[in-house]
Amino acid sequence: MKTPMTSKHFTKVVDPKTGIPHYVLATRLAKYQQGFYFVNNSMTRDGRYLWFYAVPAPVYDTMSRNMGYVDFLTDEVVICYDVLFDDATPFVDPDTGDVYFTHKKGIYKREPKKDATAVKLCTVNIPGHVNKLATHLTRCSDKSRFFLDINRGDFGCIQGTVNIETGEFTEWSRAPLGVNMNHGQINPSNDRLALCAYDGWSSLESGEHHRIPYDENGVYQRLWTLTADGGRKMHPAMHNYATHEWWSGDGKKIYYCCDGYGIYGIDLETGEDITILEGVDPWHAHSTRDDSYFIYDEKKLERYGGKWYRGCPAALNFLNRKTGKHLVVISEMPENGFTPENQTAYHIDPHPRFSENEKYVIFSTSELGGCDLAIASVEELIKLTS
Repeated sequence: MKTPMTSKHFTKVVDPKTGIPHYVLATRLAKYQQGFYFVNNSMTRDGRYLWFYAVPAPVYDTMSRNMGYVDFLTDEVVICYDVLFDDATPFVDPDTGDVYFTHKKGIYKREPKKDATAVKLCTVNIPGHVNKLATHLTRCSDKSRFFLDINRGDFGCIQGTVNIETGEFTEWSRAPLGVNMNHGQINPSNDRLALCAYDGWSSLESGEHHRIPYDENGVYQRLWTLTADGGRKMHPAMHNYATHEWWSGDGKKIYYCCDGYGIYGIDLETGEDITILEGVDPWHAHSTRDDSYFIYDEKKLERYGGKWYRGCPAALNFLNRKTGKHLVVISEMPENGFTPENQTAYHIDPHPRFSENEKYVIFSTSELGGCDLAIASVEELIKLTS
């Protein structure tokens, strides 16, 4: 079986400043071929199938896209135009390679076979208007249910689980009207606990933008855990700010990025704050199951006075917590003509994540002039930081 290092569809790219190699999917069958949002895995445990988002041209709907996959056994790249998914919902079964996703009120499954088609598993039994069923699908341990953070626009957000055979929805909680609760993630070791986030949102009726609220004590209300019995708990963040959160591999800790400060965590058993890395400006991050290694991207905003924009340059970094060594993997992924006044319509941030087998870091890169799926070897990064 091929690997990203030996497949004919990947090209080796060496960063001119760091000298570190990575591998980019150069067979381009769609306008953009990007990695998953960092919350969800996209590769099977055996390394055979690697799924990616596929954006055709011209632009129709930036929140509904097709998908593709690489089959490393046959060394083929396949675009699945029968897949149309919402937001960042695709979830890959690490054993079978089947991908699950949502579109409107439906949950679908698609096998990684050229002659397969997407199959609708159920329609979620939720009344009224639905903007989207989930930010990203995460699956319960019994494999029969997914956690949903249903967005109903001006009608509020509902969280809970859905049985994928029947479409029966079990409500856990509702966010207060006027608050957007999303980025739902079921705990990896407890099916009755989920991580969610308050996020900014814009009213469909008025167009007014609403920022993440502070509570009556001035605490930034980004990080929340929910329980199946209706419990809700807000977790204050270091420096009173947090973005882009995820579960630790054992489900005992919440990790998050804090712009301009570093990567931090919260031990749910003790309530203690955890400092992973300070003095950096992380954007999105991910960790291995044993917390030994972290990968994160970083915005590079020097050209426009620190102003962020979609499509901005980014760097990729690796932290070896066993040795304490920190490594710049990619010094800069260019903006390719995008500016604060001319932003991309797509969510093409790098979004790095460790693969299910933790052999690779999977991310998106702009180094070849578009937005492409890319892979770096974890073994190589560990050697460079040992």
